[in-house]
Order: sequence, then C-alpha cells, then structure tokens
Amino acid sequence: MIELLEKIPVEPLMQKFIGVGIIILATFIVVFIVRITLRLLITKITDKTKTKLDDTLVAIISRPIVMLIYLFGASVLFNYIQALLIESVGEQVFNFFDALIYGLGVIVVASLITTIFTALVNWYSSTIAPNTETKVNDEFMPLLDRALKIIVYTLATLIILDHFKVDVKGLIAVLGIGSLAIALAAQETLANMIGGFVIMIDRPFRTGDWIQFEDNRICQVNQIGVRSTKLLTIENTLIIVPNAELMKSTIHNVTYPFPEIKFKIEVGVGYDSDIELVKNILLEEAGKMEHILKNPKPIFRFEEFGDSSLNVILICSVPEVSYKFDTASQLRVKILNRFRVENIEIPFPQRVLTFVNNPDKL
Repeated sequence: MIELLEKIPVEPLMQKFIGVGIIILATFIVVFIVRITLRLLITKITDKTKTKLDDTLVAIISRPIVMLIYLFGASVLFNYIQALLIESVGEQVFNFFDALIYGLGVIVVASLITTIFTALVNWYSSTIAPNTETKVNDEFMPLLDRALKIIVYTLATLIILDHFKVDVKGLIAVLGIGSLAIALAAQETLANMIGGFVIMIDRPFRTGDWIQFEDNRICQVNQIGVRSTKLLTIENTLIIVPNAELMKSTIHNVTYPFPEIKFKIEVGVGYDSDIELVKNILLEEAGKMEHILKNPKPIFRFEEFGDSSLNVILICSVPEVSYKFDTASQLRVKILNRFRVENIEIPFPQRVLTFVNNPDKL
C-alpha cells in the first residue's frame, strides 16, 4: 500500500494522511455493506421461515460482526502507522496497541459465541421444551448455559494471556493444584452438586411431583437446584434437602408415572352387622364424592375377622395426591354418619375374661 501511495504526486506527509484516510474510509464502507446485506438479503430470507430463531440470530450477530470489522480496520491502521513511524515512536507502543486490539477481538468473539448459545437455549426453552413431557429442560438448560459461559470466557482469558506471553501452562498447573485443594475442602458441596446433576439426568422425580420418604412424610417438589432440592410440605412449609442426602434415600414417587393415587378407608364393624349392607354403604358414599374416580371404580374388601370387629377396607382413587387427604377425611365423615343412621356399630377393642373358682385346679 505504501508503494502505491508513493506514486501519488503529492508531498510525502500528504501521502501518509491519504493512506490513513483510505483505511478509515474502507472500514466504514465495509461496515455499511455488511449492515445493508444483513438488513436486506438475510432479512428477506428469514422472513420466509416460520421460526423466529433466525431473526434473533441475525439481530445478535450484527453488532459483534460490525465490531470485529472495526477492530480489523484499527489493526490495519496501526500496522500502517507502525510502518511509517516505527523509527520515531518505537515498536513497543505499537505492540501494545496490537495486543489490545487482539484481546478485544477475542472478547467480542467469546461474547458472540455465548450470546448465540443463550439465544438457542431461550428459543428451545420457549418453543420446544413446553411441548415435552419432562421438565428437565427447564432446569438443565439454564445450567448448561451458565457452564458454557464459564468455559468460553475461561478459554478466552487463557488465549489473551498466551498472546501477552504469560506462562499459561504454569498458571494452569497452579489452578489445577488450587482446584484440588478446593475440592478436598468442599467435598460435601461437590457431592451435592454431583447429586443435583444426577437428579436432573436420571429424573427420579420432577418439579411438581409428590414424593414420600421412608418415614411416611409426603412433600411436593418445589425446585430442583444444583446444590439442594426444595420441598413443600402438606403444612405449606419449605424443606431444603441437600441433593447428596436425597441420592442416599429411598423415595416413593407417588405422582410419576401416573398422577392418579389410591387411598384406603379401613373400618371395623360389629360381628352382628350385615356385611352386604356395610359394603353397599361404603360404595354408595364413595360414589357420591366429587373427586373419587369412577374408573377405576372403588373396591370393597372384607379384610379379616378381627378380635372385636369385622375389618373391611374401601380402596378409592383420586386424580392426584392433592385431593387425597381432604377426600379421605370427608368420606370418613359420611361413612360414620351413615353407620349411625343404619345402626351399624363400630366396636371398640374388648376382651372377655372368665374367672373360674375351682380350688382343685390350683
């Protein structure tokens, strides 16, 4: 370029200014052409598609591409000025600006990559995820987005440090030793994080599911986090359980794969009761309940001959576990009232003791 400028019949100083002007003008012309291309050509293509993802991507990549063109133009300009003024200014000044432009370019590229991935995650979460049966996308995709940002910006930092002649290998070794020390000091936290990843991938339960522990506690899954899982109790209190403890526990998922849940009404009636009448009362009262399913229909079982009563069981189904407790309570009240109307006794435990007064047996 310098040789071409020297052929212009003007003073050498003016030739230098012309060269600077040409580089700046060319940079703005390229930026203008790129913007026009993105607005007209690509926009026409994206308008023909049904999805809005391509429109979002075009809007995202426009600014970083323009910034990269400006940085490239600035790099060309500094190289041109360096060739003219290196003897009077010194090489270190231009090397500094060249490294600065390089670092800015790496940051712009890293930002472009993370922004595109974030847009893809948001599009997937708003378009594809709602149509899937599982809710793993709602929890795993944001986590994946954050992890990618950490990885990309870490790599960008290492690339910039390497360009500035920083010993990246030694830094990586130091970071590795530091990471090992942190890992040893935070074993429980790491165990909980690993447990969170396993729960998100294995899906033993999902947000909104009702789960039952070995001690018969029933809770609803409110939120599955990286370190802990938040559970909502029947009393409407929040329990925060570390994921590592959940992985070690035996948990009954009472919601998945079928939301319908059964419950039992156990009752004992007197030995002189009409068992067919008892059966009809239980089934009739169950059939009147709003939330008890007709399919599968309630089931009556004559369980056993008890010590003081005839023990029977009524098995009913409700659409989901949230209806279980109120429905069972209301049904017990209705059964009790019908028993009282029909004079059906619910006996209390009793024993018959016989005293024999026979001295010969002593």
